[in-house]
Amino acid sequence: MFRRSGGTTAYFVEGKTPATDSPAFAAALTAQRFRSIESASSEETSIGWVSPGDPTGESFLVEDMALDDAVWLRVRVDRKKLPAVWVGIHRTEAERSRGRALSARERKELRVELEQRLLPRILPSVQLVDALWHPGRKLLLLFATSNALREEFQKLFVRSFGVQLVEAGPRELAEHSGIARDALLYLNEVAPVRWPRLGEDRGALAGSDGDGDADEAGDTVDELAEANG
Repeated sequence: MFRRSGGTTAYFVEGKTPATDSPAFAAALTAQRFRSIESASSEETSIGWVSPGDPTGESFLVEDMALDDAVWLRVRVDRKKLPAVWVGIHRTEAERSRGRALSARERKELRVELEQRLLPRILPSVQLVDALWHPGRKLLLLFATSNALREEFQKLFVRSFGVQLVEAGPRELAEHSGIARDALLYLNEVAPVRWPRLGEDRGALAGSDGDGDADEAGDTVDELAEANG
């Protein structure tokens, strides 16, 4: 499940959901399962649940999704779209044969004809999006950060389970973890430190206002480097 790169978005799950090993949970996923659009003759997008053990969305076995005290969810997103380059090629060919540019109506008719003729033969693009849900902690980690994927996932989750997802930032996660109050207060003083790129002047990280901040930032980077070996 773990990837070499990528980001995550954390959510708190607000509301009551069925036990993840219950028939009701599998039924909720099945009701919003992925539907194939391989044979579609129009531009379409299909979004739905699949299991890590079955990318078709036809089965949701507990053993495929159980991961210690969490559950491994997976969403499949298929998009079927007529490639713009093909539209351009056929349009150029049509204009050459007619000896003139196509009108707006003719371009629309050409596109419809191409969709009907070519889309059934074009396989959709496939994207798999994973999420790790800890029901006991009411915490869900979505392995995606794009706005479009996050919005689609939230809509699918709400349709499936009738609960709300509330996005959680670093401070909310810290509060939820139950750490001491003084540690929470310390978070108010924490500021991000960006590691310098290879060959980059460390002083540039803090600007060049000449008030000593650049040296302080450089020292901070050195201290962190020493602390990490």
